[in-house]
Amino acid sequence: MQIIRGKEFQLKEPCAVTIGKFDGLHKGHRLIIHELIRAKAQGLKSVVFSFEPSPEVYFGRQEAKYVLTEEEKQQVLASWGVDLYILYPFDEETAKTEPEVFLREVLIKQLRMKRLVAGEDVSFGCGGRGNAEFLEKYEREYAYSMQLHPKVYTEDEEISSSYLRDAVEFGEMERCSFLMGRDYSVSGIVCEGNHIGHSLGFPTCNLIPAEDKLLPPNGVYVTMTEIDGVRYPSVTNVGRKPTVSEKEPMGIETYLLDTELDCYGKGITVIFFSMLRKEARFDSFEHLKKQLAKDKKAAADFHRLFKQGI
Repeated sequence: MQIIRGKEFQLKEPCAVTIGKFDGLHKGHRLIIHELIRAKAQGLKSVVFSFEPSPEVYFGRQEAKYVLTEEEKQQVLASWGVDLYILYPFDEETAKTEPEVFLREVLIKQLRMKRLVAGEDVSFGCGGRGNAEFLEKYEREYAYSMQLHPKVYTEDEEISSSYLRDAVEFGEMERCSFLMGRDYSVSGIVCEGNHIGHSLGFPTCNLIPAEDKLLPPNGVYVTMTEIDGVRYPSVTNVGRKPTVSEKEPMGIETYLLDTELDCYGKGITVIFFSMLRKEARFDSFEHLKKQLAKDKKAAADFHRLFKQGI
């Protein structure tokens, strides 16, 4: 998949385009991207067009934290077969651009757009006025076809990035998995820790998450940890280790249930299944050790039942 960052580009081939921030790339997004890929059969290059940062972040309506980091999003889009991913700077100039100017100059002239696939809440241009009604108005004049997708619902609840973000922030990992059609995960390089876990008999793989990664609440989770392409049952703490110090940085500690590996310097992916408990401060390391043993047993029981399909 080709990636373009910036405003200066010119496509040589006609393309099918979808516009959006696509945070989380949930099931609703997947339907849109699937239709985009189908347009390849008509000789159209598939293009995912996103603003960077998103208008919500630019105008201060949303914190710059995402369910998927930019790198994670690119990996998923590439695996789905997208040809080109454009990250278009959202700045003062972009925010003030009239919808028709953006349609004519960027989508038609630069992208050579022949087909638009998007959600019914699509918007761009000054004030977000480049909406579905606007696009339908200019469809014939600029010779493109349009396919708008209605919102996708589950249990009378809309599948949206906002709903997905709420699930992450409340630690509802099972719901995250359902909404995305895959499990929420955090990736990073294993770094040196303070070895407190090792001294308690629970050596951990420690990683510092990306600054823009939206994390679940501080707590202990049943997880699976992927190392060198192999997945290991694990239990993971997200938080600041308040029993150790009040000044600990936000981090992720993963204890592998069935094996001990030297993971320092390796890239790992921690896949979240379910929350066991919220983070707590213990009066002593002995009390912490007892709780860690309980967490280990609870996670092992979960994995055993999961393996049995219960």
